Amino acid sequence: MEDYDYIIIGSGFGGSVSALRLAEKGYRVLVIEKGKWYRPEDFARSNWQFSKWLWLPALRWFGIMKVSIFRHISIISGTGVGGGSLVYANTLPVPKEAFFQTGSWRGLADWQTELRPYYELALRMLGAKRNPRFFDNDLALQQLARELDREGQFDAPEVSVFFGEPGQTVADPYFEGRGPERAGCTYCGACMTGCRHNAKNTLDKNYLYLAQKHGAGILAEQEVIDVAPVGKADGSEGYEVTIRSSTRLFRKERRLQAKGVVFAGGVLGTVKLLLKLKQSSLPRLSDRVGQDIRTNNESLIAVTSFDQTKDLSKGVAIGSILHTDPDSHLEVCRYGAGSGAWRFTFLPLADGRNLLFR
Repeated sequence: MEDYDYIIIGSGFGGSVSALRLAEKGYRVLVIEKGKWYRPEDFARSNWQFSKWLWLPALRWFGIMKVSIFRHISIISGTGVGGGSLVYANTLPVPKEAFFQTGSWRGLADWQTELRPYYELALRMLGAKRNPRFFDNDLALQQLARELDREGQFDAPEVSVFFGEPGQTVADPYFEGRGPERAGCTYCGACMTGCRHNAKNTLDKNYLYLAQKHGAGILAEQEVIDVAPVGKADGSEGYEVTIRSSTRLFRKERRLQAKGVVFAGGVLGTVKLLLKLKQSSLPRLSDRVGQDIRTNNESLIAVTSFDQTKDLSKGVAIGSILHTDPDSHLEVCRYGAGSGAWRFTFLPLADGRNLLFR
């Protein structure tokens, strides 16, 4: 049986940071990812290529975006080596002061002060830089800001993109040559279908890449189906982790062992797995598992133009932001040219308990 110091479930933002920092300390680390390894040329050319864009194994679609539909909300998450970084819109906002004074964490520590250096470190690792160019979408939002007399609240966000010479490949610009080659952003707008130009600073270009340099392993297309203590029930003697293929039709189980397990499969993946394990191999898990789940409070609405000569695809996925009040903001979000598949999901907003009444 393969033996590790730490097994990390998930290769997104939480899992990748854990992988690098543990590997740097000399631990034997294995990252397990349900999704696939994607090279730039593997990504969908548009979001009409459902099999490369969406994660829906029942249809043999193994893309980078999973859509989980619930009664009152639909949740988008990333699947693949790099997790949500493959499909997110590159923006890296730091919470405002009010955030640190709310929720169950309020009063436990001066979180804003304690976490500030780690936000700064993450921004450096992810190559955050203010978007340098506005296009028609951004200029329209800027005009709206003027009309609302809030132009001072309009800005370009910091995004995780390499803004070198468009399309030109250069040696690693971030980690003193220890990272991979990068290419300048072409402003094609396709950040959320997968960057085919090697400009988006996804986690496989930084945290995961460097973790591998320190000896960490990454096992893609595998899902964890069980985690059980070895010996004592408190896990002090380690855990046995059972995995199987997430993409093959015939899926043979395989067992691994580790001293510790990091659950980093995103909110949906982690909570679902923990609830399952609480009913079986990990009954000592807290009864609070699954409580106080929060979303990022986004509402996605569609905007179009009657001027068919406008190319609204140009730019980075989110190139501008308008703070409409202390608690809300607007961002203009775009997909690359030809990626119009979302249009069928945008209908007039209407209340109602079910589709018929709406």
